[in-house]
Amino acid sequence: MNNEQNKKVEEILGSLDGVQQSTAPDFFYTRLKARMEKGVEPATSKPWVLRPVYAMSALVIIVVINAAVIFSRNETKPIVNTGETDTLQSIAAEYRLNETPGLYELNFENK
Repeated sequence: MNNEQNKKVEEILGSLDGVQQSTAPDFFYTRLKARMEKGVEPATSKPWVLRPVYAMSALVIIVVINAAVIFSRNETKPIVNTGETDTLQSIAAEYRLNETPGLYELNFENK
């Protein structure tokens, strides 16, 4: 059993004898370096969102919109619809929902 395992290990290791080290094509690293440098943005450019002018203007717009919503809610008065309440009361009267339920006697004595 041990002899068979040794043969398999030797066979696997022997398959690597003819392998040669791979080589890169000519000027591969030069072209790779040029592609990498081309894709890098300079560190001095900032996204337009991070500029203080845009950030402050966005903040002012949000504050103005919030103030307008708050002040407009305080000025509105609730509209009372008397027709709707009359309809609801007539429905309640028709189904006797306004009446208080009668008291029921509960008798727990065993007879």
